[in-house]
Amino acid sequence: MECQLYLRLIISSAILTAFMALAVIPPVAIAGHSVDWPRGWFAITLVYIAQIGIGLWLARVNPRLLKERTTFPKKVDEQDIWATVFLVICVFLYFAGTALDAKAWHMTPHTGAFTSVLRGLFLFLCGVALVVWTISVNPFATPTVQVQEDQHQYVVDTGPYAFIRHPMYLGLMMCFAGLSLILGSNLFAILAIPLVLLGFWPRMVEEEQTLSTKLPGYKGYRKQVRHRIFPWIY
Repeated sequence: MECQLYLRLIISSAILTAFMALAVIPPVAIAGHSVDWPRGWFAITLVYIAQIGIGLWLARVNPRLLKERTTFPKKVDEQDIWATVFLVICVFLYFAGTALDAKAWHMTPHTGAFTSVLRGLFLFLCGVALVVWTISVNPFATPTVQVQEDQHQYVVDTGPYAFIRHPMYLGLMMCFAGLSLILGSNLFAILAIPLVLLGFWPRMVEEEQTLSTKLPGYKGYRKQVRHRIFPWIY
């Protein structure tokens, strides 16, 4: 069982990393630029290492949740499917745009490579830390929108959930912005806020509708914690 779990982790991490590589490398090649791009390959490798690292940690603290997060769900709501498709398209276009801006468009002034990579790495690691914190306090953080009645799901209002209702999305937004800086696009690091928010919006709305309807106490939690993504702002 443990071997199967680690195999799922390796495969799922490889698939997500390959997705990013397809978003970043081919557009650069099509635009006529060399794919001998250390910053691009570093960002792709960083994504894989982060996924494996989080997965290995999760295998120790909550193997059930790791299995949920690395297994294709048997039953998925149609609305959840379309929200996921929309999210995947937005993320793909975001990273493709980031790569093209970094290598071809140059729409904003570039800072020094070392400084940009260092800032991006710091922001990326902060995002990873927020994702880990979120998962550590929420044992129901599955990739699909559902209420886990068999696991006696309850409203989580501790940790980052005491400040915002969707800390996972904020963490991912920070990761995306950090990766944009690593790749060399200041523009898309800034655009991470509106573009990633746009991508997650349908899923966020569906999640809140489902939990408000099916999870006791969630309506009260929404009144208690009024901000979705940014503390004291939105």
